[in-house]
Amino acid sequence: MTKYKVSENFTLHGDENGYLLFDTVNGSIYKLNEISFKIISLIDGNRTDQEIKEIISSEYNAGIETISKDFDDLTKMLLDRHIIY
Repeated sequence: MTKYKVSENFTLHGDENGYLLFDTVNGSIYKLNEISFKIISLIDGNRTDQEIKEIISSEYNAGIETISKDFDDLTKMLLDRHIIY
């Protein structure tokens, strides 16, 4: 099982207007959907990928297979962009 951590160069912000991920180094802003925001907020270096998948599956009443694919796609993109490590 893998544990990821969000780079200290990024901050999350979510409110009634939406969900954003800010790159504090270059000023890039990524617009997120609710589930992506929740996944990134759970990536803390302590929880495993499987724990996060189970939390999301339970909170959103979604099948673990669907959540696993979405999680894996999101984390691949985040790793490629050095947002998580």
